[in-house]
Amino acid sequence: MKNENHKELISMLNECSVECKSCEESCKDMPNMKECVRLCNECAQKCEQISAQSNVSSDAYQQCADICNACANECAKHDNSHCKKCVKICRKCAEACHQAA
Repeated sequence: MKNENHKELISMLNECSVECKSCEESCKDMPNMKECVRLCNECAQKCEQISAQSNVSSDAYQQCADICNACANECAKHDNSHCKKCVKICRKCAEACHQAA
């Protein structure tokens, strides 16, 4: 991966992690949002983990894409602004990870 593309991917992973943490925080006290909270947490952790590594395997990028997609799909079920923002960034991040894989 070219250095510039790698920097863009790291930035995307970090942005996704921040947005997922924000969504998780916003949803944690809302009723019926356990799965949203769980997936946002899992996605944020995976994005942080991947962004901190220097040599990332194709499998690891694919795992990150999968959890980003799962988080986006769960957040898409909810009609609030933080979930909608999370959907957008998770889908972008999933696509970037899929391309990197």
